[in-house]
Formats: sequence, structure tokens, C-alpha cells
Amino acid sequence: MKVVIIVFSPSGNTLKVAKMLEKNLLEKNVSVQFVDITRTRGLFRYRNFGQYLYKHVEKHDVLCIGSPVYAHHLHYNVQDLIKSLPPPVNGWGKLTLPFVTYGGINSGVALQEAGNLLKKTGRIPIAGMKINSQHSLTKIPQITVKVNEGMPGNEIGYLVEELSNKILNGEEYVDASKEFRYQNFKVRFKAKILFREKFWQKHLYPKQIIDCEKCIHCGKCVANCPVQRIEMIDKKPSISHGSPDCIHCGSCVALCPTNAITFDMNWNRWNQLLSKAAAGHGPLPSNEEPKSAVYGTINT
Repeated sequence: MKVVIIVFSPSGNTLKVAKMLEKNLLEKNVSVQFVDITRTRGLFRYRNFGQYLYKHVEKHDVLCIGSPVYAHHLHYNVQDLIKSLPPPVNGWGKLTLPFVTYGGINSGVALQEAGNLLKKTGRIPIAGMKINSQHSLTKIPQITVKVNEGMPGNEIGYLVEELSNKILNGEEYVDASKEFRYQNFKVRFKAKILFREKFWQKHLYPKQIIDCEKCIHCGKCVANCPVQRIEMIDKKPSISHGSPDCIHCGSCVALCPTNAITFDMNWNRWNQLLSKAAAGHGPLPSNEEPKSAVYGTINT
């Protein structure tokens, strides 16, 4: 059996889960190709996902795709990647498993979206997994509210084991996409009507600010931007024409040693918002249980 794991992981949470899954499969003597599209230069600028997939993905039996949840949704870069998948013929497997990580507040409809999109490509989502993780913004020093700090970790080992077993016994499982619709109507309605990630990103989210006078040219922002938006031009971090939009993961802000990069935002207000959401109050949380889970029913 050959398994391909494709992952997009701006803050590293989804990558940790994907690496745990890879390790578990390798220990079961399963052949694995690991494809991390994060920080792939040019991919997010030109959005040539189909060409990239044809070039880099090997023949396989099962395809696993990992993504973070952004504003209740499967990240739009992963949505576009799934839409660009070739049909499951000529060595591209028909069986698939999506998995998502979210910052402890709301996993939204991300897994449901993944299942629906994968089915449109002709694949069968035999299982799926959501993982409760550290909120990416809480890695920023200015955010004092820490949500699920250090997660995910060993606490999800049993879920990764369960998912890998479903991969090994894939032919015994039926389409699990209906199980991905675990959120109640209220959460699904909010996700559809209120949480519009691309619109928020362009018009509502705080602007990224680069103070070149504080910059020491260490290059951490360039190296760690998940969509390669930031470039070093004349020894200064810069945003050139045609660069991908900022996805507001906070990686550059969290890693800058001199606070040369920040967001134009009221940090106190964001701390209050996150504190309220982490406690399960306000419009953001789903208060879902279980927080982490594997979905997939055996064919009986």
C-alpha cells in the first residue's frame, strides 16, 4: 500500500499531526510520501496547484490531506488545492482522508467542506479527523491569552492510531462524509453567512506593518511566511507586486526578534476577544464535544 500525505500548516500544528500519522504508518510498514506545500515558493503567488500536484505527487492508493481551520472553514488554499486534484485514475487513489486542526474554539465546517470537495473529485472520504490545537495567534507575544498551549501532542496518539488503522483497512469503510456534518445548524449557519475568510482578510483583518528601521535583516519572516508573501529586497523585508495576500497566521509577528513586524490592531481588544471565546462565550465558539475525534464507519 502507498499513502500520500499532503499538508498545509502555517503555524506548525497540522504539520505535527501529519508527522505523527506518517510515523504511525511507517511503523506499520506502509509506504508514505510526505508532501508539505507550506512555504513552497511561487505556489501561492501563481496558484498553479494542479501543475504542482502532477509534478510532485507519486502514484498511491490512499490520499490524506491536512489543513488548518481558519474562521470556521477549511483554509481556502487547501480548498483550491483539492479542486485542482486530478481524477482518481492512472495511479491516483480513490480513497481519501482529510484531517484538520483548529485553535480550540471552533472547528467549524472545515471537515465537512473537505469531504464535499473531495467527493466532487471522484474520491471516497472513508474517514476524517479533527484535532484540538493551540490557537496560532496565541503564539504572538502580545497575545497574553494562551489557548491549548503546546497542543497537539501525545494526547492525540490514540486518534492517530485509529486513523492509520482505517487507512490500512480502507476498503472495509464506506463514505464517511455525512459524519463530517457534526456541527449543529447554528454553527453551520454562522459559518456560511458570517465567517467569510477571504472577505475578512481583505477588508476587516488588521494590516501587516513592517518597520524597516527596527529590522536586523535576520530573514526569519521571509523563511517562515507560509505563503511566501514576504521577500528580502535590498536587505529589507518587502511585499512586492503580485505577492500572495497575508493569511494572518501571525508567524512573522511571533518570530521577529525586534518587533519590526506587527499588525495594526488593538492587542487588548484581541486578548479580551480570545479570552471570552476560549471560555466558550460570544459568537465564536461551538463548544463542541468531543474536541478531537476521528469519523468513519465500517461497512457492515
